[in-house]
Amino acid sequence: MRAAGIGLKVHSSVLNAVLDEAPDKLLYHYTDQNGLLGIIKSKEIWATHHQCLNDTQEFLYAKELVCKELGKRIPTADEGNRLFLEVMKAALNGPGNEDVNLYVASFSEEPDSLSQWRAYGGSTSGFAVGFQCERLVLPEAFVLARCIYDPKGQSDVVGAIVSDVLARSTTPSLLNTQDIVRVMLLFQLHAFALILKHPKFVDEKEWRIVSRVMMDDAPAFPIEDATRLDFRTGKSMLIPYRCVSLKGGDGSFLLKRVVVGPNPNPEQAHRSVQSLLKSKLNRKESGSIDVQSSDIPYRNW
Repeated sequence: MRAAGIGLKVHSSVLNAVLDEAPDKLLYHYTDQNGLLGIIKSKEIWATHHQCLNDTQEFLYAKELVCKELGKRIPTADEGNRLFLEVMKAALNGPGNEDVNLYVASFSEEPDSLSQWRAYGGSTSGFAVGFQCERLVLPEAFVLARCIYDPKGQSDVVGAIVSDVLARSTTPSLLNTQDIVRVMLLFQLHAFALILKHPKFVDEKEWRIVSRVMMDDAPAFPIEDATRLDFRTGKSMLIPYRCVSLKGGDGSFLLKRVVVGPNPNPEQAHRSVQSLLKSKLNRKESGSIDVQSSDIPYRNW
């Protein structure tokens, strides 16, 4: 069901396992005051365009992993497979493969991480907002997946991608087989690229809500779009994002914990979060949310 959520039907047990895994603990989104206010008021999270992330090399890192896999296979492949592997390699080397609209929202398994406070907590006030994500019902265009940092795990995924695409080359079709191989490789790359992260980021223990490739054209007719495209101001550009609901199948808000980050006024900050929850959520929702303060002796003010 989760794999179908991004329109991806794969034959590989490796790839399906990546898409179907569900978290067994709360996942935390690190944000600042504005982010916390927005999440509580809207019960949504903003999935940011992947080209506006802090690490601009993420997509290119995954692309390089696939290139290396193709480079290993081409010399020993039989004549038929070698042709399709070369087609895949040429597709990756073509211009603009990363210039697509993919949207990402990030979470961590860690509720009180120094590196996350430094990166996302804001100048004096940050929050780790914990959600019961195993109950999360995402829009059709999105899926939640654990990021893969281990080189062996990454090799298994890119190997499965290439093998899955090769398997499709034997499927009868009215379309040109080389075109099918080219399109399917890029489709698979777009689906998995943003969860293949450099091993140096392993301490983040990140999960991501990621989208399939999405169009930014306005619809021809008015429709109710649960993942509407919007924009916010950035330091040097407008940043596109999609609104994604943080509710379960029964419509309940899945927020379960808020960790108040290192703060010059910890007691007041803790009380203000409790007041926010009571004023913006109903009694049942606010009563089920635990508010804690960070134990890390970190000062950023």
